[in-house]
Amino acid sequence: MHLSRLFSILLALNLAGAAFSASAEGPPLPTDPRKRLEALQNALVQAAMDGQTRVRTAAWVDSTGKLHENTRITSDMKVNGVRVTNYLQSEDGVSAAIIAEGKGITPSEEVCRANLQRYRREATLDVASRITSSGADQYYWQTFLKQTRARFVARVSAGRKWQLSKSAVVPENTYERQLTGAVPDISPYQMLIEVLPSGAAGIEPVRPAQTREQQIDEKIKAVKDYLNDEPPRRAPVPFVLRLTIVERGNQRLLWQDAVPLFFPEQEIRHTSQPLPPGLLSELDNVIGRWQQRLDTDFGCRPQTFNVMQETGKGWLINGGKGAGLSVGDQLLLMNREYLPAHILEPDSAEHLALVEVVSVGGDSSVVRKLAGPNNVARSGDWVATPF
Repeated sequence: MHLSRLFSILLALNLAGAAFSASAEGPPLPTDPRKRLEALQNALVQAAMDGQTRVRTAAWVDSTGKLHENTRITSDMKVNGVRVTNYLQSEDGVSAAIIAEGKGITPSEEVCRANLQRYRREATLDVASRITSSGADQYYWQTFLKQTRARFVARVSAGRKWQLSKSAVVPENTYERQLTGAVPDISPYQMLIEVLPSGAAGIEPVRPAQTREQQIDEKIKAVKDYLNDEPPRRAPVPFVLRLTIVERGNQRLLWQDAVPLFFPEQEIRHTSQPLPPGLLSELDNVIGRWQQRLDTDFGCRPQTFNVMQETGKGWLINGGKGAGLSVGDQLLLMNREYLPAHILEPDSAEHLALVEVVSVGGDSSVVRKLAGPNNVARSGDWVATPF
């Protein structure tokens, strides 16, 4: 069972909204944090049970002749999005009524609409040229990358779903880091926009074949330019523009798209020239498509924050005011080394906890446990997700 399938169960589990949506069909939101955690766990287990379940058993005899048996239960959860409508009292205890894909609801209609929340995704954005160049060519590529970054930041930031910043420059030398006070980035995501040579990633920009009339016109123009002593021109340059998004903690690839483009022909001059308007217009089109795809693809992905370290008050996570967190927000803490693959096993509750934000900084917050096991976040890959 993939990690995103379980985390997406928590897409829009907004406790305040759930309290308003509770009706006579079920009791209101439990006030006891342990009951809230139990309700969420039961809902996750039930969602997993709705999918395919696999049981694997291994048995062996040790050197003393004693028989040992180990059973692992995994589930393929066929749920990509869910939200809580109200909390229920079932025979097994408190649970939650959910709306999920596979139960007649399309995520893009119901779940994604419910996921319009106040939290933003924080990421660093850098640019890089992978094309070997020098002199004027290098200047044009650097200018193009600066324009690309500025236009992408303006477009994405206007949607208020992402908050982008430039990566911090951290010296490799420990002494220089202490001297300058530089600290590494901790935002959950990394973005990189690259200019790649034609053919990179298997993408080859192709222009439509010229007609006979176009070929004749081009030759006539070349002759006129020669006779009129026009400045020489640089031939069009095909290239690939690629955007990559990875999770900072484990460098897991989350999203990537590459687009073939052409740098139009230009006069070769000794002075700098502005970028061709046609290229900038095409760049705006690419950025617009990227923003739409990001809004669609990440709109149904749950927000997660990594647990960085334990503090005297609780645990430090890499999300703060920039991400929209506030004191009093409640999050579900999960161990990704164990969940979601083993959500159906008896000890799955040892890898879930309910926490509350007690202090908020610019890019980090401190959370404390409200309910859950005693050994929370001592080992494993723990993340916090709003519900």
